[in-house]
Amino acid sequence: MALIDTVLVAIVVAAMLFNLQIGSLTPLLIIGSAGAFVVLRWERLYPMVAACWPLLMLPVFVCLSATWSAVPATTFYYGVVYALTVVAGIMMGGIAKPRSFIIGMFVAFATYSIMSIAFGRMVTWGEGAGDAFAGLAGSKNQFGDFSGLAMISTIAACALFATERRWFIAALCAGLIPLLALNLYLAKATSALVSTAVAVVCLVLFIASRKLEIQARSGILIATIVVVLGAIATMDFWLPPLFDMFLDASGKDRGLTGRVALWEHGRTIMRDAPLLGLGYNAFWLHGNLDAEHLWRMMGISTRMGFNFHNTFMEIRVHTGWVGMTVFAAVWIYAIVRLFLRAMLNPAIPLVMASALVVFFSMKLQFEVIGFETMHFSTIIGFAALAMGLRRSGSMSQQV
Repeated sequence: MALIDTVLVAIVVAAMLFNLQIGSLTPLLIIGSAGAFVVLRWERLYPMVAACWPLLMLPVFVCLSATWSAVPATTFYYGVVYALTVVAGIMMGGIAKPRSFIIGMFVAFATYSIMSIAFGRMVTWGEGAGDAFAGLAGSKNQFGDFSGLAMISTIAACALFATERRWFIAALCAGLIPLLALNLYLAKATSALVSTAVAVVCLVLFIASRKLEIQARSGILIATIVVVLGAIATMDFWLPPLFDMFLDASGKDRGLTGRVALWEHGRTIMRDAPLLGLGYNAFWLHGNLDAEHLWRMMGISTRMGFNFHNTFMEIRVHTGWVGMTVFAAVWIYAIVRLFLRAMLNPAIPLVMASALVVFFSMKLQFEVIGFETMHFSTIIGFAALAMGLRRSGSMSQQV
């Protein structure tokens, strides 16, 4: 039944969203849901592996980094956890019915967004600037990301139900959009705001072009890709002033809330181990003097849940140029496949997956995407990529 797929997708996404509230239940729910996919959808397992095997190369490489890591046992342990995270994402995008993927995402994000309005909290974000809304998340930036992803999934669900002529449900979905926009604004998270704006524009353009001839769709898609790639390539020029505008309002220093100093340390580490890096998760460890220094400098009293706030730097620090090459090759291949399929067959699930890739791509230089264990960007990002790699016959339920 498609309902089972929807429930499993919703459980995985909700486990990540409510991680602050449920704590250690999050990995148990994610791993348990992945196991349920294997047991209940075993007939789809081999086709998924046959189609999505390139994505599985990444966790395999991460686990192999234990062979050169200074802390091999730690690297292997976290490599296995990363592999479980990636597999959970691939199962969402490669095994679950495409329609269930949309609805499961929508249900989880809509529930979280409504509960955040009812029970969320404000957090300070600078001297004299007032407060920002963090909802039920650990920070305003994380809540901004959740609000952006909620916007994407809601618009996709609205389009899905409209296509099925379920007008009342589509209208209910559309009614959530102003609430999600308000959440995004109140979060005052610059990168989430920019990423969501670009991704939503792409999503709406893709949906609007579904009925056009393939030549027109191709032109819109290619133009959109060029604009997005241009925005990413020139991000160092236009995004810092945008950050500065928000930082001026908050009374914080320029320098991207401390990221510039953090990146300087990261560049030093990359020069010391350029080829293979330190090994997965071999840097952010208690007792590592460099990590302890950065935690103190950035005010991270918990000494956990921190990174270099740059995907490329995080990958190079831990797996070097070899790892960066492997990750880039797999990601580029999967993204190209996804966008080509969306161009040839603009089904709503493929269109939504493309918008998710755009959202995460806009954050690569300022956040760590797809490289952390039990993290929403890893699971949802790999689910979107798996959607583009899954066999064409398995997409028969898309609309």
